[in-house]
Amino acid sequence: MSEENKGISRRSLLKGAALSAASVAALGMIGCAPKEAGSADDAKAGAAGGADGKHTWEVKPEPIPADKIKETVDTEVLVIGGGYSGTCCALAAAEGGAKVTLVEKDAMLNGHGVGGTGAIASRELDKLGISFDKAVEMERWVSTCGNRCRESLVAKWFRESERCMNWFLDLAEKNGAKCMVTVGSRSVVHPEIDCYHMISGGEIFEQHTMADFVEYLFESEAKQHGAEFVYEMPAVQLVQDDAGKVTGAICQNKDGDYVQYNAPKGVVLATGDVSYNDEYLDEFAPIAKKVMTRLCSDQGNVGDGHNMAAWAGGAFQDGPWPTMMHPQAAATFHGPFMFVNPAGKRFMNEATWVQGKCVGVMVNGGSDHAWSVFDANWQTDLLDSLQYGGGMFWDSFRAYGTDYQVAVESHTKSVESGLEKVPDYYKRADTLEELAEMLDVDKDEFLKSVERYNKMCEQGEDTDFYKEGHFLYPIKEGPFTACMVAPGLLGVCGGIHISDNFEVLDAEDKPVEGLYAIGNCAGDIYAYDYPINVQGNSHGRCLIEGKCLGEQLAGVYQEI
Repeated sequence: MSEENKGISRRSLLKGAALSAASVAALGMIGCAPKEAGSADDAKAGAAGGADGKHTWEVKPEPIPADKIKETVDTEVLVIGGGYSGTCCALAAAEGGAKVTLVEKDAMLNGHGVGGTGAIASRELDKLGISFDKAVEMERWVSTCGNRCRESLVAKWFRESERCMNWFLDLAEKNGAKCMVTVGSRSVVHPEIDCYHMISGGEIFEQHTMADFVEYLFESEAKQHGAEFVYEMPAVQLVQDDAGKVTGAICQNKDGDYVQYNAPKGVVLATGDVSYNDEYLDEFAPIAKKVMTRLCSDQGNVGDGHNMAAWAGGAFQDGPWPTMMHPQAAATFHGPFMFVNPAGKRFMNEATWVQGKCVGVMVNGGSDHAWSVFDANWQTDLLDSLQYGGGMFWDSFRAYGTDYQVAVESHTKSVESGLEKVPDYYKRADTLEELAEMLDVDKDEFLKSVERYNKMCEQGEDTDFYKEGHFLYPIKEGPFTACMVAPGLLGVCGGIHISDNFEVLDAEDKPVEGLYAIGNCAGDIYAYDYPINVQGNSHGRCLIEGKCLGEQLAGVYQEI
């Protein structure tokens, strides 16, 4: 690893969240680099749109004149973007013998998301005796996407998952790291399989948090194979020949000088999503603007790659683009307990998955937050609930093989810490009347909602929203606690139209020769909603797409 990257602490955790030490260690967590080369101004500029009422991506800029280019660099494969997919692609291509250059617009690599990686199979899962029915899990994935994703691309994920994860595990172990597989959810309606591989340990991990460990591991290995990583070098324009083939890209260094990289084997867009470009969100993912906050502190994800692909002739997948949301923008726990909106009214089935909770709060609750309310018996109730449900943030990312009590203890620490350190998000009162005042909700509506909820708990049937009966826990014994449920945007995982070989496609499904897209700037593998039945599948996507494309560009890929 290069010296300038050692000892860097570059994570801004969930806004205002109070996590227990166990939770922090388990989550990793949702982290991204602070802005260096880019800025929030990029997003503001993007929101303004292009000329003549057209969108920015619809207005191709004039080519940068040759006399403005101060330097020309010849490589074979150019990777634009230093996140999970980009660094993985650079390593795989370099391992395959290609001359590789990766350019990153920030001064460091950019981890994005929770620290684990999902895989449908691996040798670690084999050790634990865990296996899954690929047919069932793929069908759940596709149905969550409203059957609008391209099934052949999803199937490639399932075919390549085990091979790519085992390669990753080899790299991790070589560098002194170990793997922990975490527990999913037992829910019948929204199961999450036990497939989340969390890698930690070794010298590289000690210098970086879990969310960026992967990128720096790949960089270290790629450099050993001759790859070059160039920082503070944002790509601003693709280079195309007279036939339209993409042959390289023009970048701009921190001094403002243009540098042209020639890459005859391929240019890879791995520039991340559009979370910080309101023009894109307005057009393709308007629900993303309803969240309380955007969980990633890196404001550089503004659609650079999307723009360049469109300017080169590429198309986008149909909207709305899928969003990846977690309801942890405020408190980090709420379980299956009763939710009320700011008016004090219950509005949804609370025992659902993370995306469902976010959408429910914003659409059915009509706000950017709600409150999860429970009584003094909540730890006992939570323990009972985990035999039927759980999953991300309802359980606690506990290691496979540990019992439910580990989750209860972790969440107890989080709640008690939250009451002390972030009282805006955690409230406790001896009476329900006092709690209503603390929540600033309509007291009469709140008390009526609790009374009705308790009556349905006694009857064993939720006739309002038909939450499964085993998740009906009454709210009767004080003290009473409330945790703020607030949706946060982790990413918009849709975008550039690609082939099963990650070629950028035009509106007629023809490849833009020489141009590829992977990771969250690419589309088609998801649609409408982000599936979480295979936990961590987005990072798994970065791993699979990065490795397969890197091998492909180096001429060593053998399709399964």
